[in-house]
Amino acid sequence: MATLHSGTREVHDGPEPRVVTADVQAILRRVIRPGSDEGGRSVSLVADRARVSTRTVYRVLQGDKPDIGLDLADRLCLAAGSHLAHVRLVWPDGTITPYITVD
Repeated sequence: MATLHSGTREVHDGPEPRVVTADVQAILRRVIRPGSDEGGRSVSLVADRARVSTRTVYRVLQGDKPDIGLDLADRLCLAAGSHLAHVRLVWPDGTITPYITVD
């Protein structure tokens, strides 16, 4: 899929990267604190903002999979008041890189 970025046409062929689940968990845990009385309300709020089920939020928090899809990670990060810039990407070849690289 071709996109225009800073006046340069970028092309990405193949499957999109996935996101390290532990990074998304860390972001979610800033908002959702297991064991607190408001934990359930926080999960519902994040789920509503991300347009996913509370079950999905709990599954990500449980971390059964080492990585999750880019779209889900993006929605959960935004719902928790963060951004994908704070996570690492898992590429199809298994390479793990930061979302952004600062020189």
